[in-house]
Amino acid sequence: MKLNEIKKALYRQKPTAFFNYIRKGVAYYHAELDGKNLWFEIPVHDMGDADFGNTMEAKLLIRWVVS
Repeated sequence: MKLNEIKKALYRQKPTAFFNYIRKGVAYYHAELDGKNLWFEIPVHDMGDADFGNTMEAKLLIRWVVS
C-alpha cells in the first residue's frame, strides 16, 4: 500500500492504535489495517502537551505513520 492509500484507509476504516513502548525518545504505536500491522513512531519531543493514551484513533497519528 502506498502512503496516500494508507492515509485514506485510516479515515475510512477508523482503526484503533495501541501503545507498545517508548525507546530512546520515541513512542511506538501500532494499528491493524487491512489485516496488516501499521506502525507509528512518535518522537517524545513532538508530543508537546498533547494527551497520548494507551489507545487512540489511528487517524490522529497519521503524521507519524511508518509502514
